[in-house]
Amino acid sequence: MARKKLYEISDIKTEPFGSTLHEEDYVQTGTPIITVEHLGEQGVIHLNLPLVSDDDKERLKSYCLKESDIVFSRVGSVDRSCLVSSEENNWLFSGRLLRVRLIDKNFDSKFLNQNFKNDSVKYRIRSLAVGQTMASLNTEILRNFHLNFPPSLVEQTKIASFFTAIDQKITQLT
Repeated sequence: MARKKLYEISDIKTEPFGSTLHEEDYVQTGTPIITVEHLGEQGVIHLNLPLVSDDDKERLKSYCLKESDIVFSRVGSVDRSCLVSSEENNWLFSGRLLRVRLIDKNFDSKFLNQNFKNDSVKYRIRSLAVGQTMASLNTEILRNFHLNFPPSLVEQTKIASFFTAIDQKITQLT
């Protein structure tokens, strides 16, 4: 197993929405913004998504999501995360989220996402959170978070596919 800190294999970013986008900027049709409320167990929940205009999307284009990114709750339930699917490609993420984008092609984002769903990993993330009243993560905490990976991308992909299939079966049964 290879032990890696997230900064070694990914780019982590938070959105400064608090100062750049406000509720009055939301429109009836436009680009969706993923917020903490949209982080579901099996993916992004596509209900009641706030939307922004094309002008706002262009202004905030460096905060667009790409398929295979992982978004994390930055405050409150800091162990909540979701893998971005092709449906959410080019959507934006709110200031209450952090985005993890793999930059090392030797690592599988689905495997990383499955790791983040593991109870012991969730516990470790919660234990690193800061804040007296409400748990909070920042980019530095997440950058220094380490995980173990099988050395082979093929192995990572097989493991991720196996656990994803199990998750889908469980979802079908509930």
